Amino acid sequence: MADDDASLQDKLESAEPDRDAAARSAAPSIADPAALLAHLDASGHFHRDGRAGRIYHAGQVSLREDVPTDSLHVSVDDNRVRAHVDEASPLAVQSEGPSRYSLPRAVAHNIFGMAGDVLSLVRGRQGDHRCELDCQWVSDDVDGAPAPVRLLDPATSAWGVQLDVRIAGPLDEARLRRALGAVAGVRGAGDECLTIVDCDGDDALDLARRRLHSVGVPLTVLPPFHACLAHHADGDVLMLNLNHAAVDGFGAAHVLGALARAYAQDGDAQAQLEFLACTDLPVQATPPSGSRVVHMGRTVIERLRDALSQPRRIATDEPGGEAGYGFHLVALPALPGAHTREALIAALHLTIAEWNEAHGLKGRRIGVLVPVDLRPAELPERVIANLSINSRLSSTRRERGKPAATRRAIAWQAERDEGTRTGIAFIAALRRAGMLPLWAKQSSVVLQPITGNRWADAAMLCDLGSVEPSFGPDGGEVREVWFSPPSRSPCCLCLGAVTVAGQLHLTFRYPHDVLGPDAVRRFAEGYLTQLERVS
Repeated sequence: MADDDASLQDKLESAEPDRDAAARSAAPSIADPAALLAHLDASGHFHRDGRAGRIYHAGQVSLREDVPTDSLHVSVDDNRVRAHVDEASPLAVQSEGPSRYSLPRAVAHNIFGMAGDVLSLVRGRQGDHRCELDCQWVSDDVDGAPAPVRLLDPATSAWGVQLDVRIAGPLDEARLRRALGAVAGVRGAGDECLTIVDCDGDDALDLARRRLHSVGVPLTVLPPFHACLAHHADGDVLMLNLNHAAVDGFGAAHVLGALARAYAQDGDAQAQLEFLACTDLPVQATPPSGSRVVHMGRTVIERLRDALSQPRRIATDEPGGEAGYGFHLVALPALPGAHTREALIAALHLTIAEWNEAHGLKGRRIGVLVPVDLRPAELPERVIANLSINSRLSSTRRERGKPAATRRAIAWQAERDEGTRTGIAFIAALRRAGMLPLWAKQSSVVLQPITGNRWADAAMLCDLGSVEPSFGPDGGEVREVWFSPPSRSPCCLCLGAVTVAGQLHLTFRYPHDVLGPDAVRRFAEGYLTQLERVS
């Protein structure tokens, strides 16, 4: 750095040593700051502050993204880097020539900054989502014009879909890598996304599963999932961690099927999937059966009840300090009848109520989120994206008085949401929200700690139905398939259901800071008892 910058930095440190030391300790250290700066300069998307711009960040190298709003600001001090997104950039972005500072924009920039500081004081440190989010910046060419892509996701809560499959025989590692490359449509992708582990028992396999799902999957490279092949004495287990922004649970089943076919055909190019495809959903709401007035009145009453009645969460039991998730697996014979999902959901409501009562928490409404698949029938299976919306199925204490009443209440709500496709209105609202600035979209993250997450539901349940992937005669028959949707506190428990080879496979996924392994085992035992009652 220049001598004048260094001397100015010395003055700043002597004037406010405590503040500077705290800021430096919070910033991550980088091994080669010169390479980082050279990379950002070469991208052509950043303005490097001159002498005037460094008034804001004395003694540091400061680069601002050349966009007027939601501008990424990167500053480097020695070998430490800081980055955040400015709602209003102080730069006047020029269509031709270098960008320059503008007095009106600088004033707007400061106003936004002060408003953010005030909001931070009001909501407290827990609501400071900027400290909880990782911000990645990559350049993505759209129609020949470079455009920034920002990915915001809490680093402490990797949001991914879990999908495991156990094969009777061993899987060939090289052949599996080729199959992964064929599915991604990128040669060598299997070398980047696949890890190999040897597990001498179920404990080692569980550890490999928890490690795989403790790290988030980026969207900057294909495929948008991480895979782990675990060699086990009872058959190899292929485990997938799929980014939920790119693949929902229903899409994950398509990914598994395509991967199995690619392995069976040894890297068939026809297995390539279209990840992150933007597809319009030609789905129309169907008219409800019976009187429309009665249907609308009942729906309005239910929504008002949900809004006014604070839901009851699952009582914590033996929480640990470890970050990430645990997984409890249960297999049992497939349920008879055509309404398996309603039975699974009703049993979960009854189990939560019984569990909470045993922990001194009685009454109140219980809500369970259930994903509704919005894929139209004509959508090709090769198009993989997140095309589901969560629907809340709730129950009152009165409806939980008898298993039959619980099941009737759940069945009516499930039929209503499937028939009227309530998620379509939400999808349309999200499309209109595309014009909103980044700070407005982040507001939901801020509101969660302000409201204390009072309206968060107790659990999530997703039933994939029957899944029958085939890895060919060389791979052997599929013995087990384990699946769970992503879990984020305080939605503390996620239950995934899959039927394969006449067996129902249930995966209880839980954050360690809410439940312990023995507590989840006891919860699962209670769930099986309730499932037998409602079935």
